[in-house]
Amino acid sequence: MVRSILAGWVCILWGMWLGGLGTLFLFGMRLFAVDRDLATRAAPTIFLVFEKYQLLLAVLALVATVGLRIITRSVRVTVLFWLLAAAAMLAAIEPIAITSRMQQLRQAGRAASPQFQQLHRSATLVYATETLILLAAGFALPWAMTKPRMYMRGSEQ
Repeated sequence: MVRSILAGWVCILWGMWLGGLGTLFLFGMRLFAVDRDLATRAAPTIFLVFEKYQLLLAVLALVATVGLRIITRSVRVTVLFWLLAAAAMLAAIEPIAITSRMQQLRQAGRAASPQFQQLHRSATLVYATETLILLAAGFALPWAMTKPRMYMRGSEQ
C-alpha cells in the first residue's frame, strides 16, 4: 500500500512539474505575442514564482522517489531518481546563475542589453533541457513503477 501511495505521489509531482514548465512556455510566448509591454512587466514575477514552485515540486518528487526506492529496492526507480535529480539540479542552478543576474540588469534598465539577451537565451536553454529530462522521466515512470518479471530457466512466461 505504501508503495502505491509513493508511486502515485511521484507521478502527481512529476506531472505538476512538467505541466508547470509547459504552461510557462505557452503563457510566456503567448503573452509576449499579445501584449509585449504587459509581458515585460509580468514575466519577471511569473518566472520568480515558478522557480520557487518548481523547487518545491522537485524536492517533494525526489523525497517520494527515495522513499519508493527504499521500499522497492529497484534499479528502475534509481534510474527515475537520477533523471529527476538532473532536472532538479537545473531547477536549482537557474535562479542562482541566471535569474539573479537578469533581475539585476532589468532593475538597472538594461533589459535590452546584449548581456540580458545572452542570459535570456541561457535561461531558455536550461528550461528546455529540464523539460526534455522530465519528459524522459515521464517515459521512465511506467517502467519504473512495474516490477521486473523474474524468468526461470526452462519456463515460458
